[in-house]
Amino acid sequence: MSEPDKVSLDYLLVADGAQVVGGKLYLLGGGWDRVVVPQLPGRPATPFSVAVGINVPWSLTNRKMTFSVDVLDADGGHIDTLAAGGFEVGRPTGLRAGASQRFQLAGPAAPVFPTAGRYVVQCAVDGEVLGHTVIEVSAASPAASPA
Repeated sequence: MSEPDKVSLDYLLVADGAQVVGGKLYLLGGGWDRVVVPQLPGRPATPFSVAVGINVPWSLTNRKMTFSVDVLDADGGHIDTLAAGGFEVGRPTGLRAGASQRFQLAGPAAPVFPTAGRYVVQCAVDGEVLGHTVIEVSAASPAASPA
């Protein structure tokens, strides 16, 4: 359970495809943790998607906040920023007093991975890391040559 006056990460997923439409997350092939890249350094053959859900407590609605979704290597070195910007979650008419709101985003990702290994996709709001997920990157095996 999250603290009442703090934003929290509800979910952070990698998927084959993802989009947010009308307050709903549409996810295709989600929750995997391994990706094969044709050649290293390089990008995945097909871009993947990242989906993020951030819970905003009542006390922090109607305030401007910033977010970032970044890829880091196993040592914490920055590889790529997948998404960054600002958001503000309001209080719609009829919302029960004290109810939290969810900010959602999803989009494509095609970072250049320098080497095989462990990478972290992390989400931060106002500079504070809320959470992460880990993916393992490997290079495709070279095709066997005919004898």
